[in-house]
Parts: sequence; C-alpha cells; structure tokens
Amino acid sequence: MTRLVLVSLVLATCALAASAPASAEKRGVRVDGKDPAEYMAQQTGKAYAVVIGIDSYQKIGSLRYAVADAKAVAQTLRQRGYAVTELYNERATKRAIESELRTKLPRRVGKDDRVLIFYAGHGKDEKIEGGKPMGYLLPVDSERDDIPATGVSMGTVRELADALPAKHVLFLLDVCFGGIAGTLTRGDPPPVTEAYLKQITRERGRHLITAGAADQEVIESAQWGHSVFTYFLLKGLNEGLADQDDNGVITARELHTYLESRVFGEAQQQGHQQTPQMAELSGEKGQFVFFTSAKGKAGTLSSPPVTSSSPAPAPEPSAALTQAEQERLALEEEERKVEEQAKQAALQRENEERRRRIEEKKKQLEVASLPTPSLPRQTGGITGKDGAPMVLVPAGEFMMGSNDGGSNEKPVHRVYLDDYYIDKYEVTTSRYAAFLQATSRAAPERWNEASQVSDGERPVIGVDWHDADAYCRYYGKRLPTEAEWEKAARGTDGRKYPWGNEEPTSRHTNFNKCCDWKGYATLTAVMEHDAGKSPYGAYDMAGNVWEWTADWYDKSYYQSSPDRNPTGPSSGSSKVLRGGSWDAVANFVRSAYRRFLLPPYRYDDIGFRCAKTP
Repeated sequence: MTRLVLVSLVLATCALAASAPASAEKRGVRVDGKDPAEYMAQQTGKAYAVVIGIDSYQKIGSLRYAVADAKAVAQTLRQRGYAVTELYNERATKRAIESELRTKLPRRVGKDDRVLIFYAGHGKDEKIEGGKPMGYLLPVDSERDDIPATGVSMGTVRELADALPAKHVLFLLDVCFGGIAGTLTRGDPPPVTEAYLKQITRERGRHLITAGAADQEVIESAQWGHSVFTYFLLKGLNEGLADQDDNGVITARELHTYLESRVFGEAQQQGHQQTPQMAELSGEKGQFVFFTSAKGKAGTLSSPPVTSSSPAPAPEPSAALTQAEQERLALEEEERKVEEQAKQAALQRENEERRRRIEEKKKQLEVASLPTPSLPRQTGGITGKDGAPMVLVPAGEFMMGSNDGGSNEKPVHRVYLDDYYIDKYEVTTSRYAAFLQATSRAAPERWNEASQVSDGERPVIGVDWHDADAYCRYYGKRLPTEAEWEKAARGTDGRKYPWGNEEPTSRHTNFNKCCDWKGYATLTAVMEHDAGKSPYGAYDMAGNVWEWTADWYDKSYYQSSPDRNPTGPSSGSSKVLRGGSWDAVANFVRSAYRRFLLPPYRYDDIGFRCAKTP
C-alpha cells in the first residue's frame, strides 16, 4: 500500500516476483553445522531502529494511518530487542530526521550492528537534471512548492546509509516512489545455500524497500487501521509469514518477495495496481536479516537484544563545544539513561513472562504424564443433503491450542465439545457447481478455469466467507466453529498434524508449492491423501486449501474462551481460517495454526467444509 503522492505518476510497475525458491531446497541448509538463525545471531551485533510517522503536516494535507503504522512497527521492533528512536508528527522535522541519522545514530552504532529506518508519511517525485525523477520523503515542515529544499531526497538517504558504521542498513518506506536512488532488485532471491548465508552475513549491505507506485493516491484499509504495506509487514514479522522457507531468518530479499506478492495481490483485490520495490543502495552483497520468534527444531530465537549491560557510549562534552551543544549532549545522556531504565523494566516483565510460561509448561507436562487417551473411534457417519459424506466427532474433551506457534495459539486449554458431524472432504468444484445451478449465486474467483470433467473432485477455491456460509446453510449444515475444526483435525491426543507428529510430506498433504497459481492442477483431489487423514477420518485438514470457520478472530480469545462448546467472539472484523494450503510451509499446516481474513476476500488457496449438529 502506498501513501498519498502529491503529483500524478506515470510509472511502469516492476514485474511481480511472487514465487520464492522452493523451501525444500532451503530447509536442510546449515551454516558451520548450525541452523541459519543460530549462526547469524552469533555473527550479528546490536539492533537499532529509527521509526518515523507523520499524520499532521504543517503545510500539506493530513494522513490517517501513518503514525499508527509507525507505532505498531516500533512496538514490534522493541519486543525483538531493538533500541528504537521514535519521531512522530511535530518532532519529525527535516532537521530532526537528518540530525538523528547523520549525527546521533552514528555515535551509537558499531561496525557489526544492524540499523532499520522505517518511515510512514507523504512522499513525492520531482524531476531533476536530465529529466530523471528523484524521490523525496516529506518531513512535517515540508513545503509543497519547494520540495527539493524542504524534503529528504533519496540521494540523501543513500548518502546517510553509506555513512552509517553499521554492517547492515535497511530502509522500509511506506511511501510511493519512482525515483529511487539505487539499483532496483528484480526476480526471485537466489538459492539459499551455506555460502549465500555466509556472504550476506559477512559483507556490508544497504537496501531500501518502498511500498511501491500505485494507480491511485491512497490504498489503505480502515478495518485494519493500517496501510496495506505496513499491515503485511507486521504480519510477515509477527507471524513469521515472511519466513517462507521456515529457516528462522527473514532476509531483506525474502521480505521484499513476500511483501511484493501480498501487497500486489491485495491491491488487485481492491481493483488497483501496486508493487513494492526494492533497491540496492550500495554494491555490497550483505543483507539485513530479521529473526523469527519460532525457529522450529532449534527452539526459540529472537533478535539479539540490546542489553543494559553494554550501553552505547555517550560522547563527553568538551570545552570546544558551545554551551547549547553541551546542554544538548547532556539531554541526550539523560534520555539514554531513561531508555536504559525502560529496558530494565522490559527485561523484568520478560522474566515474569518466562516464569509464567515455565509454570504453564509444568502443567502441560502433568497432563502429558497421564495415561494417553485412546484415539477416537469412528462410530458412524451420515451423508449431507449435498451428497457429501460426513464423519462423526464424538462428544468429549481435547486440548486446544499450542506452544509451537504464536501468542494467538496460547494458552493451551481444555475444551469440551458435544457430538457433531463434519464433512469428510473439502467441498469440491462438482458439488459447488450444483449449488450455483440451484441458487444462481455469483461464481467464485477463477471459476472459469475449472473443468467439471478433470477438476470435479478438487476443492473449490476463490470463495469468500459469505459464499461458504451460504453453501452450508443451503444444505442444512453450517460452517464449523474454530474449536470443532481443530478437534476434528487433531483428535484428543494433542498431535501436531492430523496424522500425528511426523513432519509433513507429499504423502500426507498438498503443501509447499509457493507461490504461483498454475490452474486447478495446483490442487489435489480431496480423497487423495489417505496417509494424511485425521483420527476421525477427515481428509485434507492440512494443506490443499485454507478453510473458513464460523468464528470471528480475536488474538487473545483463548485467554477467556469458555471451556464448553466455544463459538468465538460475538463480533469482529476478520474470520478465522484453518489448515494451511497448497502454498503454505509446514508451520502453517499445523492443526493449531490460526489465520484470519476479512470475510469478503477471495483467494486461490481458500475453500471450506461444513459441519452439522446431530
């Protein structure tokens, strides 16, 4: 998503590079015998960030979400151990921005450190000598008629990036630019090998990612309260979605590929064109990396924190300095001390959270030490009015949630559900075709690509939540609740996947085909993966297509949900999807993984199945 651009742009949109290298190729890569995240964390110094957000301009029209975007990014980075400096609205003058990047930041940063600069606000392109456009960031005191003098040019950004002593520097700019002072990066990231990971860790690197040029002034979501660019940036980092090879690290190139695909797709859904762009600001091969919060087999790893035991040295006043400069330096030192105290408080809160998790784990181990309940028996089934077979999920308890994923999967909690039936298979194109014929409902996305001869037993895709709900209701059924879906997928023994704890393969499910849709042949027939069925006999509850559920999404719902037949929050903006899809990595096809999406959205990896109360 882009910010308001003050002049019309006629710009060729760079080609979409939606696909990422096959994760199977990357998953087994180790560096000096270590997992990539472990190796890179050991080679990486401290992490610093400057976060800038401007809504209320002095002489230019206001924005809605720039400050909200910046604050959300700052919070995410601070939780990952970054030392964050924030400049919002009236504090984000040209002088303040350049002073922070040119003078203050270099005093704190070491040669092995990483620096991230995030900017959300107005941007503008201006023609310079030779007719080439130059992009400008517009500080709060910019003047519309004198952008070159009052804006911060991309040339200046490149100069500042090069002058920083840090090893890796990344600018994330939620603005729309054509005039980027750097070499545009196109195509897929190179194959991730040990040599590649060593190179990008060892060498210096300077990169810039912008939200990309759009075909209108503003593309944003009032329901999300963020620009689309920042919304997907936050999801990519907080939920690990940008780590598409699931190796624990997100390189700058990997982040751009993820943002390019998601923002481009979302813009298309809204009827617009927008493609995030990435540029190299130097010829060096190093790259900024993020560390995911969940790193699979190697355990939990977060961005190396800036600890209070090694504060950045503060410059001492000298007699050569003016009184005003000495006062300014004293204020900076006082500010640094306040930041250190805040970090101490944050560390204390983190330790308390660790103690809480330890106690929670102890309780789970107590539960695990009890005799393992026998797997549920298939005691019968029915056939729905649509002709689809349904399996019975008998009444009883199961443990819902997981400690393998994000905070929205916690805490693990006991849930009792009454008897219910659930479709044995995902709703197929042939059954959905009969529904369309009977109701004259509008066809889903990509429906013209489906052949009822060759694709009739593949799952229908491109349906939004309302389509799925209407289908189930028409045949006297309903969408399953989130709890019903999870129990039907994993049974009562706490397994990670429908078939058990074994990592998924093509024998179990259709997954890991990121990222291009290649027609309905991308999908597999709904009864194909017999080895991947759930304890109750339900197929494709991992992979093939994401499945809509009945529940509204609330990240913290598990903390207060009822322990008997929970039905989700009473309201919300997004609905929950479960199960992963053909383009999902292994982490996303876990039975406890929670995705959420606005109800009207239609994608080529989303379908559904129905449930029914006896």
